[in-house]
Amino acid sequence: MGYKILLAEGSQANRERLTSAFERAGTSAHLEFAASPEAAFEIMKRETFDVLFFNQAEFGLDTFEVMNRIQSLQRETPVIMMSTRTNSDAVLHALRDGAADCVSANPDAFVNYPIIAGRVITRFEAVHEYTERERAILRSQKQWMSLMDAITDYIFVLDDKQALVKVNRTFASAIGRHPRELVGKRIEDVFELEIPSREVLRSILDEGTPRIYEKKIGEEIFQISIFPLQEENHPLTIHVMKNITEVRRLKDQLYYADKLASIGLLVSGVAHEINNPLTGTIAYTELLAMRITDEGILAELKKILDSAERCKKIVNNLLTFSRQRMPSKSLESINDIIDRAIDLRNYWLKSNNIEIVRDYDPASTVFVDAQQIQQVMLNLLLNAEQALVDTGRANPRIRFVTRSDKTNRRLVIEVIDNGPGIPSGVASKIFDPFYTTKSVGIGTGLGLSISHGIIAEHGGTIRFENAEGGGAAFIIELPTGTVEHTEASD
Repeated sequence: MGYKILLAEGSQANRERLTSAFERAGTSAHLEFAASPEAAFEIMKRETFDVLFFNQAEFGLDTFEVMNRIQSLQRETPVIMMSTRTNSDAVLHALRDGAADCVSANPDAFVNYPIIAGRVITRFEAVHEYTERERAILRSQKQWMSLMDAITDYIFVLDDKQALVKVNRTFASAIGRHPRELVGKRIEDVFELEIPSREVLRSILDEGTPRIYEKKIGEEIFQISIFPLQEENHPLTIHVMKNITEVRRLKDQLYYADKLASIGLLVSGVAHEINNPLTGTIAYTELLAMRITDEGILAELKKILDSAERCKKIVNNLLTFSRQRMPSKSLESINDIIDRAIDLRNYWLKSNNIEIVRDYDPASTVFVDAQQIQQVMLNLLLNAEQALVDTGRANPRIRFVTRSDKTNRRLVIEVIDNGPGIPSGVASKIFDPFYTTKSVGIGTGLGLSISHGIIAEHGGTIRFENAEGGGAAFIIELPTGTVEHTEASD
């Protein structure tokens, strides 16, 4: 025959029996023995063999491990597993894992090895006589499965009984199983996903049209697409699960930014129209008050004046919120800006026994519009102060933290209180214009909206989260760098 055969066999007695069996069969096969699996794989690095006999009973490696090692050597050598178990299940398992055959490791069976080797080699050579077109198809199928495994979306195929037919490695890894372990199992037994009913899947197959729906699993949102597939008259459905949590978050941010831009254009025009009559109302009320001596009428005029002044303040806030001008930046210390904001509220903070904690990073100098950033700090300070006073929190405290993130070239500012925090029901609305949880006459609902706009104009971000142990934490990130760099980012 002239075949080269490698036998991974550690027993010297079995080696002699195998040599004798091949000699009695009258073959001219060249036999080479390896005393261990590592020795066998080392030999295969240097030489090419027509077939490998591997004594699984002696070495303990399963077929899957052996085939993986051979593939890593970029060899296409057929493998015949020598096993103590040669029942139909054991043979089927070995063949499914890539073995060419499975034979008994009992020495009495060695006499059949030459025939089995010739049969496996002949079959293997026949397989490799495919035309170039057939080889290309085979390579294409392998590449297709590799592509499926490389996709980060979860992909699995179900039969009409909702049993798994195929899965990609991403899906299997998410469950912590090997893909072949999942084949044949019902989807509901291995993955917490409510699959549409059989009737729905049947309608998808009958209509031949895909179906798309969304499902929240834990904290993540998935877009699930179901595609019909007919494979050898077996109705199958392909399910592709795409994680769209980040896409949804960005979509919400885009919607919010677009809403703010629209409102900004609207209120800018309205505010200018209201500002003129308000100025007249205030002026004429003050003139009228100068001519009246009746205390009762003066008190009523004072109410009109206070209301007009409040309206004017709201209008000015609206104009600030909708401003289109670029911020006038200069090199400023954020620590100093925070201190100035605290000084403006120092009396009220002391009156309410609110402790101020400063945790500053000395490297807090950035190019900002000092007045605008001070307005942001004052807004956050007022909100924290109001929350602490309204709830009567014991040992009320507001903490200001600055730190330099040199890696991302950002300055991080945190304003943290130990108040009640922000309820989840209002969390998505706190940056909306005119939204406020304060009593009527106390808040206008523009403070956080204006703060959001100011930070956005500076190329930064502002977000919030509930602090550990209670309370709210607002986190601001501002870009650092040279004047040219900062202005270019604007």
